[in-house]
Amino acid sequence: MVEFLPVNKVHIPDGRLRQVDDEWAAFLGAAMLEVGQKTPIDVIAEGEGFRLVAGGHRLRGAQIVKMKQIEARILTPQEGESADDLRLHEIMENLARKDFNALERCEALYELKRIYEAKHPIAKHGGDRKSQVAKNKAENQVAIFAFCSSAAESTGLSRRSVELAVQIFEGLSPATRERLRGSALALKQSELKALSAKTQQEQSMLLDLLLGPVKAGDSEDGEGEGEDTRPNNVAEAERLVNGLPVLSDNDKILRATQGGLVKLTKTTRQILFETYKDEILELVRAKGWLHG
Repeated sequence: MVEFLPVNKVHIPDGRLRQVDDEWAAFLGAAMLEVGQKTPIDVIAEGEGFRLVAGGHRLRGAQIVKMKQIEARILTPQEGESADDLRLHEIMENLARKDFNALERCEALYELKRIYEAKHPIAKHGGDRKSQVAKNKAENQVAIFAFCSSAAESTGLSRRSVELAVQIFEGLSPATRERLRGSALALKQSELKALSAKTQQEQSMLLDLLLGPVKAGDSEDGEGEGEDTRPNNVAEAERLVNGLPVLSDNDKILRATQGGLVKLTKTTRQILFETYKDEILELVRAKGWLHG
């Protein structure tokens, strides 16, 4: 059932999977004022008001632009329906709309696995008797495969994508997960994967470098601010941890150019050299290469 509800009667519960980005919410709020609300939020009745199930950004957007009412779909939980069932609704609604960033998607699929295990206990627990160890292990592998296949079918992601996302989230410590929220790193699954392979202590050290305060390096002429020397990714942070300098932008371009140069055909390289003929000849004379 869809109807208009007073915005101030809908509250956002704690522990929601996806944090609200106020800038994005403000944009959605302005869009709803301009062209109307295209998708209702999902709520359940609770006390004298309603509890949000899905649509946090739409609700926050309505609050920001001071809308009085918001279109909502009122869900009626079936008898015996648990908090996990509502959590599942939130996850699937966001996955279907591709609203998650990389960290949120990993967490959503991890939560999907947790709910699957709760509904299919064999996926997590086997029998307690030692004689059942081998059998339980085999059953567990079948159940995990079943979860990944089920999640892949539900979300449209490949089974390998589901497995990798769950593995990444499990590899990130709770402290790391919290520090990553709202950061640029949360947008890049490759960075999350690199972090998840580290120990909890290593993750903390790397994030200290990646998310720490800006420290600008000295400029070449000794005046003004130079290049921001913070690492841009996990690989660069690892270099610093290992006592190696972070590559400058110029160094990165040089390495990329060197790598690309060897892939060019001889004829193409000659075209490139002719383009920079004057600089090459000047260097040859300065180095005395023709007189060696």
